[in-house]
Amino acid sequence: MAKFVNIASVHFQITAERGVPDAQQKVLEQFAEATERLNGTGVDLLITCEGMESIGQTVTQAESPERPGALYETYRKFAVENRCTVAGSIKLEADGNVYNALAFIGPDGQFLGDYRKNYLTAAELKPGLTPGNGAKVIDTPAGRIGGIICFDLNFDTLRNQYHALQPDILVFSSMFHGDHLQANWAYQCRAFFAAACKDNSSDIVDPLGRVIASTNYYGRIARARVNLDRFIMHQDGNLKRFPDIRRQYGDEVEIEWNSALGVAIMYSHSQQRSASDIAAEFDLMGLDKFLQQSLRVCNKKEQP
Repeated sequence: MAKFVNIASVHFQITAERGVPDAQQKVLEQFAEATERLNGTGVDLLITCEGMESIGQTVTQAESPERPGALYETYRKFAVENRCTVAGSIKLEADGNVYNALAFIGPDGQFLGDYRKNYLTAAELKPGLTPGNGAKVIDTPAGRIGGIICFDLNFDTLRNQYHALQPDILVFSSMFHGDHLQANWAYQCRAFFAAACKDNSSDIVDPLGRVIASTNYYGRIARARVNLDRFIMHQDGNLKRFPDIRRQYGDEVEIEWNSALGVAIMYSHSQQRSASDIAAEFDLMGLDKFLQQSLRVCNKKEQP
C-alpha cells in the first residue's frame, strides 16, 4: 500500500576549521538556520551532513544516547518537535570506541539505532576513530533506512551488502558529493538515495538513478515527497502489460521508466493493494528475479 515520506536533506557549507574553539557553535548555528525553514513544514525524514561531526566535534566530544551532548540533543529536539525521524551526523561513543556515525532518532525522541562509517580515511584513523562493521538497515517510521558516510561511497562491497538488505532509503552524509556514484547506488540497491553534502550540492535520487530534488547553499534544503511502495522491473516481458494495468487501476497506479536503462518502476497509490500485489496480478517479474533467471539461462541451468 502507498507509503509517502517527505524527505529533507540539509546542505552544508562552512569555513570553520576542525578543532577550533567555536567550530561546534558555528555548525549548530548553521543547522539552526536550516531548521528554521523546516520547522512545522511536514518533514518525515531529516538527513544532516558529515560536516556536523567532522567540523563540529573532536574525538573527546563524542556523544551517545546515554550521554548526549549538544549535537544529539539538537537532533532529538528537532525530531520530537516535528514528529519525524532524524539521521544525525555525530561522533558516537560506544563499547569504549568512537565512531563517525549516523544516529537515527525517532519522532518520540527515542534512539532507533546507528550506522558507523566503515571506510575511514587516514585523517580519521589518526585521532582514534574506529571503523564500523558492514551495512546496517534501521527500521524507522520513515521506512527501512541504510546509512552511508562519505568515503564509504567508493566501495562496492558495502553497496552489495545494501542490495541484499533491501532498504527503502539510503541516507548519505558526506563532505564530498560522489557524482555518478550516487545514481549508481540508488539503482543498484533499488532504493531512494538522499544526500546531505558539503559545497557542491545535496541531492535526492530515485531508484532509477534520476535526481528528483537538488539544492546548494542558497536553497539549503533538498526536499522530495516519495512513495516507498514500489516495484522495480526490467521492461522485457513487462512493458506490454502496462496499458492493461493503467486501464484497470487508473490513478491508483503510477508507472515510470528509464528507457536508457530498460528498467521501469511502478508505484501503488492505493491503500487497498500494494505495488507487489498488482505485479503478481499481472504476472510482472521483478528486476532482480529477471537478472537471476537470465544468469541461470546463460549458465544453461534452465531453458529460456
